[in-house]
Amino acid sequence: MAEQIDQTLEKLTDYILDRRIQLAEQITEEQNRRYSRLRSISENLLPLRVELVTLYGEALSMDPIERAIRIEKWGLETGKQCAEMGTTLDSMLKEVPLYRNTIGELIKEIAITYDYSVAKLYDVISILDQTVNEIVYYFCLPFVEVQTKSLQASQEQMLEMSVPVVPVDNGVAVLPLVGTIDTHRAKLIMEESLTKCLELNVDQFVIDLSGVAMVDTFVAQKLFQVIDSLKLIGVVPKISGISPEMAQTIVQLGLDFKDVPSYATLKSALSEIGFKR
Repeated sequence: MAEQIDQTLEKLTDYILDRRIQLAEQITEEQNRRYSRLRSISENLLPLRVELVTLYGEALSMDPIERAIRIEKWGLETGKQCAEMGTTLDSMLKEVPLYRNTIGELIKEIAITYDYSVAKLYDVISILDQTVNEIVYYFCLPFVEVQTKSLQASQEQMLEMSVPVVPVDNGVAVLPLVGTIDTHRAKLIMEESLTKCLELNVDQFVIDLSGVAMVDTFVAQKLFQVIDSLKLIGVVPKISGISPEMAQTIVQLGLDFKDVPSYATLKSALSEIGFKR
C-alpha cells in the first residue's frame, strides 16, 4: 500500500512539474489583475512563483524530514526577498488559495485518470494541505520581521525629528521642544544635545519649552540632567518659554532653576545673547 502511494505521489510530482511555468504564469496574471502595483515587479515575482509551484510538486513525493527542511529554507529566504521587493503580506497571502486550487485541480485530474480510491486521494490532499500551511508559516516570519524593522526605523526617525537642535548663530543653538517628554525621548534629548553642541562648537544652548504642555518632576529631572551635562562640556545652558502656569508648577514641586538663566520667550533669550535677526 505504501509503495502504491509513493508511485502515486511521484506521478503527481511529474505532472505538476510539467505544468509549473504555466501555473506560475496563470497565478501572476490573476495577481496582476487583483493588485495593479504588482505589475511593475511581476518579472521578479514570476521566477519565485515557478519555484513555489516546483516546491509544491516536489513536496508531494518528498520524505517528510526533507520536505520540512526545503520548505523552511524556501519560506525564510523568499519571504524576506518579497518583503524587500515592496510587496505586501496581504497580497502575497491572497496567492495561497490560487496555488491550492490550481494544484488541487491537477490532483483531481490525475485521481480521475488513474481511478484513485478515497483513501489514496485523502492521503495526497493531506500532504498538500500540510505543505501549504508550512509554507505560509515560514514565508510570513521574515516578512513580518522586515516590516517590523522598517516600522522601528520610521519611529526612530520621527523621534530624531522631535529633537531638532537648530544652530542660529556662531556658537549659539536652540532646542525647541514640542509635546510630551517620555523616557525614550528624554534619553534622545540628552544624546542629541551633547552631540550637536560638540559638532557645532556651541557655547550657548537655549532649551525652549514653549511647546511643552506640562513640566512634572520627571521632565524637570531630565532637564536638570541635560543642563548639568552641558555645563560639563563647557556649554552655557538657558531655558526659555516658561509660562506662568509652568512656573507655578515648578515652584510647587520644589524645583530650583535659579542657577539656570530662564526667559519667558525664546526671543528674549536670544536677545539677551545678542542675536538680533
